[in-house]
Amino acid sequence: MPSVKEVLQSRKSIRAFLPTPVSPALVRELLETASRAPSGGNVQPWKVHVLTGDKLALLSQQAEKNFSLDAATEVPEHRVYPPVLADPYKSRRRDLGQQMYDLIGVARDDRAGKLRQLQRNFEFFGAPVGMMFVLDKDMEPIQW
Repeated sequence: MPSVKEVLQSRKSIRAFLPTPVSPALVRELLETASRAPSGGNVQPWKVHVLTGDKLALLSQQAEKNFSLDAATEVPEHRVYPPVLADPYKSRRRDLGQQMYDLIGVARDDRAGKLRQLQRNFEFFGAPVGMMFVLDKDMEPIQW
């Protein structure tokens, strides 16, 4: 079994997947393992919806249909970053983001290219399995 250090050092952020099917048994095993993750107050408030095949394609199609420039600039229900992201965090985020865009050939001033890449989120980056983790709106960030 790998050490925590090995697992952390091998972590990747994947933005393109092969269409290779994933067995339901493997998905179940991953979710059973993940169900042991801690949460504030030990309430494990999440539910998971696993989508494959036609259901995944339908969700992706509907999300793409609803995607627009307006949707990309909407104010989210929950903030991802503080309203004023100060350095060094701001520059780290900007620099890493540009490195990722450089890897896929999207220039800093290519707004359309960046929006196309953002839209790939709704396609699950081509993954054969999509998982939606949902929480009751009454839960606070500490329970997430």
